[in-house]
Amino acid sequence: MRLSRTLTAGAAVVALASLTGCGGGGEAEAGSGGKSLPKAKDIAAMERFVSQYTTCKDLQPEAPLAKHSDTRREFANYPKEPGAGVREQAYCEAERGQPIALLGISDMKKFQQALKANADAEKSEAAAALVGADFAVVPTDDDSTRALKSSGLLIASCDAKYNSKIPSGYLKREGAVEGCLLTDYLPA
Repeated sequence: MRLSRTLTAGAAVVALASLTGCGGGGEAEAGSGGKSLPKAKDIAAMERFVSQYTTCKDLQPEAPLAKHSDTRREFANYPKEPGAGVREQAYCEAERGQPIALLGISDMKKFQQALKANADAEKSEAAAALVGADFAVVPTDDDSTRALKSSGLLIASCDAKYNSKIPSGYLKREGAVEGCLLTDYLPA
């Protein structure tokens, strides 16, 4: 099952953990409750960060033609323009060839507004993403999503149905946009 469908169905990421470093290119920004959200100043830092938790190989600027025919269509719905707060993007491949989008975010509020617009337009496959302080990661496979569980990334979800099902005890921090939440909930 792909991440976008997993997110829509209720998968999200991440147990909050203090970031121990990003291979020389990453930093951390204070988050909720004294926890930190990872930062990455550029695509190289994002690639190093993701590679600490899962395979991120064959970096390229365009979404690859993967073994899965609907990959490009899925990524087409994700915010990736400067007007959506995205400063740059690249794609790498997970262990089994599924693409992972790496998005440098210049304006998290604009990015979450675009996610919310997707939710409102019922493009729920593109209404959530794993986020750090200034970047987003969108894996298309469960293995990569689960591998990123301890990375410190949170799910930015603008899907009201998903958000209403987050159990007690999990982080439910208001996002930068009304109707969006940041959470560490990942269903089994």
